[in-house]
Amino acid sequence: MVVSGVDQPLYRSFVSVRGDGRAVGAGVLVSDDLVLTCAHVVNSALGRDRYEQALPGPGHTVRLRLPHVAPDRELTAQVDPAMWSPPRAPGGSGSVPPGALLYHGDLAALRLPGPAPTGAEPAPFLSHAYGNEVIALWASGHPLPTVRAVPRVSAPPWVALDVVGGTEVKEGFSGGPLWDRERQAVVGIVVADLQTAAGARTANRPPAAATLYAISIPAIEAELPDLPPPVVPTARRGVQQLLAVLETVLTTPDLVRRCEELLASRLGRPSRGLGADLDRLVGLAVGVRRGVPELLQAVREVAPDGSGPQWERLRKVARTVSPGECLTHGQRRGLTGLLAQCVRTDPRALLDTVLPHAIELPAVTGLADALDVLEGYDAPGDQLMPPLLQGVVRIGVEESEAGPDLAEDLAAWAQRAAARLGVDLAAVRQYTADVRDHHAERARAVATEHRAAARGHHEQRAGSWAGVGSAAVTMMPRPNGTAPAAHRNGTRLSKVPRVQVELLPAATGRHFTYQVWAWSGGDAPHVLVLAQDAEVTSEQVVDDIHRVLVNEIREDPEPALVEFFLPAAWLGLPVDRWESFDSDEDGPFELGFTRRVVIRTARRSRESYAGWKRRTAALDGARSLVLDHGATDRKVARARLEMQPEVGTVIVCCEPRHHGTLLRQCVQAGVHTVLWHREEHGENIAAGLLELVEGGHHTQLPETVRLERAKAVAEAASTHHRGRQLSLMYDAPDHRPPQLAPDAWVLTQP
Repeated sequence: MVVSGVDQPLYRSFVSVRGDGRAVGAGVLVSDDLVLTCAHVVNSALGRDRYEQALPGPGHTVRLRLPHVAPDRELTAQVDPAMWSPPRAPGGSGSVPPGALLYHGDLAALRLPGPAPTGAEPAPFLSHAYGNEVIALWASGHPLPTVRAVPRVSAPPWVALDVVGGTEVKEGFSGGPLWDRERQAVVGIVVADLQTAAGARTANRPPAAATLYAISIPAIEAELPDLPPPVVPTARRGVQQLLAVLETVLTTPDLVRRCEELLASRLGRPSRGLGADLDRLVGLAVGVRRGVPELLQAVREVAPDGSGPQWERLRKVARTVSPGECLTHGQRRGLTGLLAQCVRTDPRALLDTVLPHAIELPAVTGLADALDVLEGYDAPGDQLMPPLLQGVVRIGVEESEAGPDLAEDLAAWAQRAAARLGVDLAAVRQYTADVRDHHAERARAVATEHRAAARGHHEQRAGSWAGVGSAAVTMMPRPNGTAPAAHRNGTRLSKVPRVQVELLPAATGRHFTYQVWAWSGGDAPHVLVLAQDAEVTSEQVVDDIHRVLVNEIREDPEPALVEFFLPAAWLGLPVDRWESFDSDEDGPFELGFTRRVVIRTARRSRESYAGWKRRTAALDGARSLVLDHGATDRKVARARLEMQPEVGTVIVCCEPRHHGTLLRQCVQAGVHTVLWHREEHGENIAAGLLELVEGGHHTQLPETVRLERAKAVAEAASTHHRGRQLSLMYDAPDHRPPQLAPDAWVLTQP
């Protein structure tokens, strides 16, 4: 019997996948006899390795239950061979290393021998919406062990969600539907989770919220093209208008029948043949995902002579009935395949450019998700090009720098889609030419800026000078009181490629879990390339960073910036001295002198963010402050920082046991740049560190510190070179990966 109350469609479609007499995962009913789940759940149910690639043979059956419909009845099902997509490594078809996170595939459809029990119904599906709380049920389907989460960011093919309540995330949620309670629809399939390591959960440090991962609806459609289009919540607006306009286009019963047969075959639904009518035709279309665009395509094929006002009205009404969809399944799959090869376009920048006046846009990172957003918008005012086609054209122009093949495929797709969307091809060609001209002009401006940057760097190095003492020292003013053009507002550093590591130490500080983001600079997107949820040593962290640098980052013309995002309690972790002995064929790989390495705060409180904004506003004329042994008392340190809100850089120079306290005080006061020596202190050390920071812009500090570390390694005979133990916290106004900035008041990309 179905549980009473809210979420009835969830309970009627929820499936428990069983193995060895227990629930091992979940699934969801997508048609009368088809269950969607994860491939690794099927492998677990069959007693196979989680990442087994081979298709289960005809003799392998999976046991299922529908706990809210027929709890005492056990069903059997087999994997549909056309819909088996085992987990595979990103960028290829190889198997997934055990414990790895972020991979492709991991989907399977189970075919029942007949219709599901009475009371069961296929679940409605919609794309996820940022900010909407969702729930996931454990494998048993019992409503008590329920996880509540909020979508945070897309990391294609997955969506990352912050767990905000409910039970602890554990094995058994995989394969189950992610349910949007507000919209009453499935918005993804749960695939994995990432939690705080057990050793890090101490009385003094509460566990961080788990991260839940789900496979998005567009990714499911791309991986399983033979999956029947899923049901959607019943359309309420525009259905009667759609019926009325279809009567003017499909004017004979034969046209209606042919259109219904064609549409039913494409949607994987049975046709009524001679019994088809307009009500049946429209019911087919509005009941499944992308059914309305498929209807328009079918109408175009069976009534090719239709043109004029009735066709324009048909397209307009279709947008009313299905406002977020204008592409058929085939068109969307073709576009998704092309977008997977695109690496030069930042999806967030694309949305900002195409939709400059949109009040609020989701924080997407994948181009497929960005195009989903653009698909939901109509062309504003008297514009001829809809935002979707604008986005595709812009991506094609960006990708043309890498070669003509992909750009020409995108252009061909845009022209074919334009013809079906009623957009004049001349408008597409004109818009493409305009974008190319703008792109070329921007490239010339960037080249000019680089030349100015080189001149400004040379002049600045020549005019540097050394400050002394432990009092606040004013930096040398720039001519006319401005920063060099190459560094004003940090523009130069903001273009440097980077690897960003969200690091969570275990309680001992010797083992770590982490996520790694890559950004190659320019218009490239941030990409979440690695999530390590098993505790490993620092050497493994460096190994993974090195692999990301080699495989994911374009370090031309400058070496990448490596940023470690750390909790406030671990800001003193010596990540800038970590090395690996196996990363490089030529010997050990040490981050600190081969790349710029800086430490950043994983989160800021609202109070510290207010101070950070205030100090950021005064950066170009910022002063330096030394916190020495006289400021080791927290109240004294805080008072000195509060007295000088214009201070942008702090030198910490005291006994190492006080470093952690002073670093936290700096974060609380909103300071974003702190330089310190991990072992030595005293007036001479303070004067030397001031010498490094004075006379130059704050954006030069990461490179200055890197060179000091390199000098220390080069001068092997000198064991006391200041660069050996030099560390830099640099939480300056610069972009963070979206996963680290879920709230509007946290630092975001400028």
